[in-house]
Formats: sequence, structure tokens, C-alpha cells
Amino acid sequence: MKEALFRPLVAALLAMALPLRADSPLETAVLAAVRAAHFEHVIDFGAGNENHPVKAALGLPAPTIAHPPNVNVAVLQFDAAGNLVDRAYVLLSRDYPDGLVVPLDPDAGPASVHFLRWDIERSDGGTFSSADGHQLTTKGWTNNPPLTAADDLVPGRTHAPYQFMVPYPASLFKSMIAFHVMRLIDAGKLTLDTEYAYEADGAKPEPRKIRVWLDGMITVSDNHCTSALLKMFHDKGEIDPLNAEFRELNLPTLQINATDPKNGRGWNTAQINLTAYDIARMFRLIDGGPGVFWHDAHGRPVTEKILSDSSRAFPKKTLSDQAYNDCLTTINLTGVKNVHPGIPTRVSERWLNPTNGHVYIHDEDYGADVRTANTNAELNFAHKTGLTFNYGADAGIITPLPGKPFRHYIIAIIGNLGYRYADEVFAANKTFPGFAQVSPIAYTQRIPALGQAIDTAVTQLSAEKK
Repeated sequence: MKEALFRPLVAALLAMALPLRADSPLETAVLAAVRAAHFEHVIDFGAGNENHPVKAALGLPAPTIAHPPNVNVAVLQFDAAGNLVDRAYVLLSRDYPDGLVVPLDPDAGPASVHFLRWDIERSDGGTFSSADGHQLTTKGWTNNPPLTAADDLVPGRTHAPYQFMVPYPASLFKSMIAFHVMRLIDAGKLTLDTEYAYEADGAKPEPRKIRVWLDGMITVSDNHCTSALLKMFHDKGEIDPLNAEFRELNLPTLQINATDPKNGRGWNTAQINLTAYDIARMFRLIDGGPGVFWHDAHGRPVTEKILSDSSRAFPKKTLSDQAYNDCLTTINLTGVKNVHPGIPTRVSERWLNPTNGHVYIHDEDYGADVRTANTNAELNFAHKTGLTFNYGADAGIITPLPGKPFRHYIIAIIGNLGYRYADEVFAANKTFPGFAQVSPIAYTQRIPALGQAIDTAVTQLSAEKK
């Protein structure tokens, strides 16, 4: 108990001892955008039930979220030659309600942060009934019980000056699987045309080429495809090497642990982890560019050669064919009521109905004719989204379309802002806005507003650098 009380004091003293530094232009802009998003005003439909808002079942409007959510945002800005110009990593939480610009080490990144594994019971303050939402148990944010070494995401940072519990990344973690598949291809252990037969739970073996499993996992976030590739990793003994490689690349928060080797499932929210800054740097490895990006855990230079040209091109194309464009970008929902315009990106033509111009995913109608918006789009977004009841995420590579204002950057956001949370206009809803049969609004629109603000800032900063 004494140690638990002592840790915050040590952290505060260490933070005071850090050298004073001025925020960079990008850090200033990203912090301002996070503050302007006012995530503390989102509403919370209740912790108890993933099928219907528990407050609405009692005839009550959904209240404002009890605490600022845990959100981390990273942006890497590049020049026309692909050189890194600036970078920013901002945390928001009940510990940092005004946002925190994290000082970044050239190689290890946010080494000044003591990252904790996500614990939904600590976030909610306990557990709650699925029937009426009343509290069943109590759990503290950092005590009751106190934190232990098992809570540490990256060992050895107990006395770091800052502390942040990292939300589950939802389906954004699938981009890590794609990265490791491409590494196996470069190592000669697979090809995109290798056939893998997924066999689990007594079902008939299902053979598909690797490129098909990858496409389904990335473009429409197919969980079946994801399970197949994870089981393939288990079959080949590649789970431990995946995690070891990310540690060696100085991306230690990227972890896939405790999945079921029999079927590739069992995605535990405390064991599948990534931070916005480390996933942004992984996307940089996919994007490529000149020079040394950073040095790995052994001091060796990390460059674009971590992947071959072809193994960067395939995931970039697949990520650019992303069907879900309703988080940082909202082109799928262009013009829909209560939707905020986000980053002005395009949507792949493969998802458009040629008759009405609507985006359809798994027969879900996004309800808007996006053809004009697609024509006027300024950017390509090679990205992966993630969404569950409690969590929301989006990350990828932004590049300009021909003739549009230049900006080239990587952006990532991860937060406990799943479809359980929404905007004030939906407080009296009896179903989640994301469950609408047409025009589902699955994320708080404060996320695309944040994306738009960051894009505007990067566009201006890029113009100033010319």
C-alpha cells in the first residue's frame, strides 16, 4: 500500500525534473485539436449491455461520460520527399484531462510513459448489471486493488513520469497481423498465393490463398479471416517471433498475446495491445521513405528495407481499399444528418452501388450518395479502423490525390470510445446509433472533427515548409 502511495509522488518529481522543451508546431496543433474535440462531453449508454442502452430501457436519457475517456493520438508529418518533418503524440485521460504532449525519444518513442494494460473494470469503476445497469462490484482506477507488475504493458517503466492505461485497439490490431504476414513473405516462408486451409472447432478445412485471407481481414475487417491467419501463426510457431520482432524494432507496445492456438480466437482486451504512436511508426514501415527512421533495440538502423517494395505495396493497396470510412473520415456517410465531415478522403469504387452511389458493406447501407464527394476528395487514406462496444480506433497513411493540396502524414487514434458512446443529440435513443439499418453512426462525431482539424493544420504546416 505504501508503495502504491509513493509511486505518484515519484512520478510527479520525475516529471518536474524533465528538461523544459517547447512543443513543436505539430504538437501544438494536435494538442489543440484534441482539446477542441471535447471528448469529455460524449454520452455513455451504459456499461451493462452491448445489445441495448440500459438507461433507455429505464426511460432515462444517457448521461455524459463519468470521466474523460482514455484517448491517444499520434501524427507523423512528412515532406514531399518522404522525410519526417515533425511528429506528435498526445494523451487524454482522467489523469490528463487537458491533454498531454508526450516528449518523444528519437528511437524508443514515448519511453517516458508507464503504459498499463487495459482494464475495463478500472475504467468503469467496477462491473454492472446487464438488466438494469446497477453496479455489482467496485474497482479503483489505480487502487482497490493496487496496480501490480501484471498491469505493466512494457516492463521497467514503473517510475516513468507519466502513466497511461492503453485502450484495446479493436480491429486495428489486424494491421499488425498483415505486417507480420508480409515479413514472412519476405523471409521466403509464404507467398501471397500460398494456400492455407483454416480448420477449427471440427469444421471442414477451408482453403484460401493468403492474399484472400488478408483482403477480407483488412478491407471489411472479417473476423473469420483474422482467426484463420492467427491460427496459421500458431501452426507455424510465429506468435512469439511476432512479439519479439516488435520489441526489437522499438515498438514494444505492439503485442498479440493469449490467443487460442486451436482456432485463432480469444482476443483478450488486456492481452492485445498497441499505442497510437507505435502503430503510426509501424505504418511508416509500410509507407516507406528515405533514410534511417530510427534505431532498433540493438542500436541498428531501421529503414524502409524492413519490408521489400512488393511487401509494402500490397498492404498499402489493401488498406486503401478499406470499406469502413466512418471514423477519422466520414465519406461513407457524406451529408447524413448528425455526421461531421472528417478528413476529406476517397472511398474505393469497389464498395459503391453504381445505381445510387451508396456504400454497402455486408448488405449494410450507409444511406448516402458519395459519388460527388468521391470526385471532390483530396486524399487517399490507406487505413484500418476498429470498433467494439467499448473501443474505437483508426490509423493509416494519408497522401494527396493528384492536383490537391499537398500533405503526407500518418495519423492514429485509439480510445475507449466504441458504439456505447455517442453525441448528445442521441441521448434519448432506445437503440445505439450504430445499430441503425441505414446510415449507422457508430462513432462519436468528435472523432472525425478531430481528424478534420488535424488535416487542416497539417495542410497549413506543409504549405509553410515549402
